[in-house]
Amino acid sequence: MGAPAAPQDADDQALHFLASEGYLPLALADHPGMVEAYSNLFTKSHQFFALPPESPQKTTYQAVSGPAASEEGYSEIPGEKSILTTRTSNRCPEILHDDLKKAWDLTGAFMEKTISAIALTLDLKPAVFAPFVTPCATFTETKTPTQLRMFRYDRPTGTEPTVNAEKHKDLGLLSLVIGHSPGLEVLDVPNNTWMPIEEDPCLPPGSKTRSGGLTATLLGGETLAFLSRGNYKAGVHRVVCAPVSATNNDPFRFSIVYTLRPAVAPLHTKNFESEITGEFGAEERSEGTSSARLFDQIMRSHWNINAAKEVREKQREEQRMKREQLMAGEDKGVGVGVRVEEMGKPMSE
Repeated sequence: MGAPAAPQDADDQALHFLASEGYLPLALADHPGMVEAYSNLFTKSHQFFALPPESPQKTTYQAVSGPAASEEGYSEIPGEKSILTTRTSNRCPEILHDDLKKAWDLTGAFMEKTISAIALTLDLKPAVFAPFVTPCATFTETKTPTQLRMFRYDRPTGTEPTVNAEKHKDLGLLSLVIGHSPGLEVLDVPNNTWMPIEEDPCLPPGSKTRSGGLTATLLGGETLAFLSRGNYKAGVHRVVCAPVSATNNDPFRFSIVYTLRPAVAPLHTKNFESEITGEFGAEERSEGTSSARLFDQIMRSHWNINAAKEVREKQREEQRMKREQLMAGEDKGVGVGVRVEEMGKPMSE
């Protein structure tokens, strides 16, 4: 297995960085329409989260309880965060619908272009990802695994920052995190240090000013890491909220995350083999089975950081026990694409 092809221009250099680090800071203003779309969506996000709990806009789209609480609908984790996850146009609060659709469609087109460029760096056909990406590119009534999540994180009342989302990787192909104020941190793996990627010193020069105060970070996910055979890393990240201060008296931190997860389609791992990626092992191969199988295996090997605290603690313990069984050789059935060392890790956008 080799590294992605040597970078030829600025775009290739950016993808080379994404491949090796798992994250890439972007200037939102470099992508037409995105600043306006996300600025408007943040405005509507503030309005939605400020609605009273009994508002029909919240109760109608209340998420189910349990491990899947963050997969669709509105949920709250007291003292930590509120989340609204949308996947279809007919399960979206009216107050958000029009602006959310504009942001989703623009981001979907960006993701299609980016994933095609990623394929070329791996010496793969540019359309190899298309069956898993194109069905997700527009916001319609047809449900796909792809999601757009809006977060309102609670700032601490004390004097010290709090970790509102623990260290984790996202599960899908790519995630685009749009920040309204700093809080996202990415792990610099070689140095084992956290980088506040939304702080000015970590951003492309002038990008925040040109982007209306918004930041944008592209993250590689576990599915991309598998299909690229590790040539693209899944970005390790967390969310840390600073307390209210004289310069920032907003009691909340807001962010929006578009998570590109693979649409359900037949998966032929042979199509993802090249001189750069090499060959998949016998236990990793798929010859036309559904991509949902791979994603399900990845999901089931992690616990959900966006579930309620008591739910994720139970998931964490179950995963710890499962990992110990696998390490002891009592259960070999991990499944396609999932390594024993990945069992029991935190997941999800």
